[in-house]
Amino acid sequence: MLSVLFQVSAFSQEVIHPTKDNIPISLDPRFELRHEVDGVKEWNWNSMEVSTIGVNEGDHAQMIGLLYDFETDHNGTVYYLDLINHEVRTYDYEGNWIMNVGSPGIGPGELNEPRGLAIIPDLNRIIVHDKLMNHVFERTDSSFKLLSTRRLKHPSISGKMCAMNGHYYLISFDVMGSTESGLIHKYTLDGEWVTSFGEPYQYDSRFVIQSFADDTFLACNAANQTVAAVTNTIPAMTGYSDQGEKLWQVTFPDYQPDSVREYWNNGRHTIGHLLEPGTTGFGSLFSDGEFFFVTYYFREERAGSSRFGSRLPISDSHAFRVNSLSGLGVYLGTAGLEIGEILLAMDGDYRFTYTHNPGFPQIRIYKPK
Repeated sequence: MLSVLFQVSAFSQEVIHPTKDNIPISLDPRFELRHEVDGVKEWNWNSMEVSTIGVNEGDHAQMIGLLYDFETDHNGTVYYLDLINHEVRTYDYEGNWIMNVGSPGIGPGELNEPRGLAIIPDLNRIIVHDKLMNHVFERTDSSFKLLSTRRLKHPSISGKMCAMNGHYYLISFDVMGSTESGLIHKYTLDGEWVTSFGEPYQYDSRFVIQSFADDTFLACNAANQTVAAVTNTIPAMTGYSDQGEKLWQVTFPDYQPDSVREYWNNGRHTIGHLLEPGTTGFGSLFSDGEFFFVTYYFREERAGSSRFGSRLPISDSHAFRVNSLSGLGVYLGTAGLEIGEILLAMDGDYRFTYTHNPGFPQIRIYKPK
């Protein structure tokens, strides 16, 4: 898709993103991942048992408001961040509620607008990104104890983050023009900024760059000490070392980017997604073992759905596995049992998904029979 700049009237002009220069191309076909692959033995979903979290009416702990982030500690506990209820909830792999992390409020350990979380299993810690600051909690047998609340040097709007090896990584871009203008910011667990790295969207408007940064997913792989990132509308995934060295990049030729419309009207600068049926969006990025897993979905048009300024319903979704060290990957198959289901995480043979299709939000936990 080419960048288009033209004069609409004396008071209006428009640019359509991503620009040609921002759509990566793989020169090596081994680093192209397609979902239309002949002979692929796809995952089997029908032979798995399913436990669920989320009901239409019932106990507060089982009613999901708005799932904004999801993690597993790979030790029998899942965590999901509920943006509407201003809390992080924990459950076991059978879907039984354990306890909550944080509560609504603006004080230390209280959550006002939580946007991201990261789990550090070996230290029994969880980090919650809430607006301009991070809260660090330690899990005990009966509660989560607040260890610290700290305002960050580079706070994030999206809150996408991950943690490994005594550090956490946060997606952020400083629109005010900080000298640390990388896409990924590395911190100690105490909240001290270490370094920034990663290539942001290349454009002369910092507000456009931030818009793309805020639509970026992040995952850490402790086995190979690598970090991966994908940005919606950019059909590629990039892997970095924990020091910020770019290691590899894979592209997705079947991915159909939606358009980000940047326009001016009477001097007012506006950015919005022009969503169309048939375009693609990344659904998740996470790590398990030595691999990263990434999913994307296609949008479809249904009666009453808007093409601009809101989300279109999801049709089919696809999952890929990428070696965290080499960047070489394979297509796995559909990323859920039903249309509209999104794969959120894995832990060995366990798969965790999210769906709105029953008419209310629901987390599903799949395990072999």
